[in-house]
Amino acid sequence: MNKMRLISLTLCAIFILFGCDSDETLTPIEEQKPPNYFPDAVGSNWVYRNADGHEWTREITDGYSTDEGDYQLFTYSQLSSEDELDYLKPNAFRVAENRVRFAIGEKINLYIENKLPVLVQDEFAGLELDIALDPTSHPDFVLFQFPLIPNVEWEAFNTKINGSLVLQNLVLLQIPLEAEISIKGNVIGESPVETPAGSFDSAFQIAYEMEFTHTLFPEAEVVRQHQTIWFAPHVGIVKIENESGVTALISYTFP
Repeated sequence: MNKMRLISLTLCAIFILFGCDSDETLTPIEEQKPPNYFPDAVGSNWVYRNADGHEWTREITDGYSTDEGDYQLFTYSQLSSEDELDYLKPNAFRVAENRVRFAIGEKINLYIENKLPVLVQDEFAGLELDIALDPTSHPDFVLFQFPLIPNVEWEAFNTKINGSLVLQNLVLLQIPLEAEISIKGNVIGESPVETPAGSFDSAFQIAYEMEFTHTLFPEAEVVRQHQTIWFAPHVGIVKIENESGVTALISYTFP
């Protein structure tokens, strides 16, 4: 009896394998597209709340074209004036070559012009200080690159700036300065994350380390900054953590 059942099952398997009409073709399995971790449609809108309860909004608007490519603009509302060099809040961005690139050149110059006099004010007590920077073209900050792979590290940004520290607005009283800003990114991995905008089962966590090195006279000083970001599929940045605390996404709308 068992032998007869075995023979029957074998014949059924043969009919299944070879009994199909020769004209029939198998339907190919559709290749799964990777999730979009950085929605870039015009009109996309995100609202965030920082550790102090301050809320600010970022929205994508029409952009512009350059020799490097097509950029889209970010517009912000209610940004805190306490933000210093926040390279995660650029004025423009582009998605190209499997990378998300932030244009942060203007923020770099403003940071140096505003920050450096504060850092050296003890050495020039009572004097009016101003920064004059030589014209330079800064690269884009590479937010991340596809595919997102845990434990992958990359140089997200590196630029060098020359200029001078001007005392009392006098051309003859100038001290040469050099500055370098470098940022490295590192994909930590995937993990669930909860925000006021919702719970996300899988979000990529990326850590950024920034070093701002400035040189006056023969001495060099270094300022370091650390930020960690969480990206959720089809939503984008849902959480930011740095020395000031946590900034979380509270709502978002897409066109």
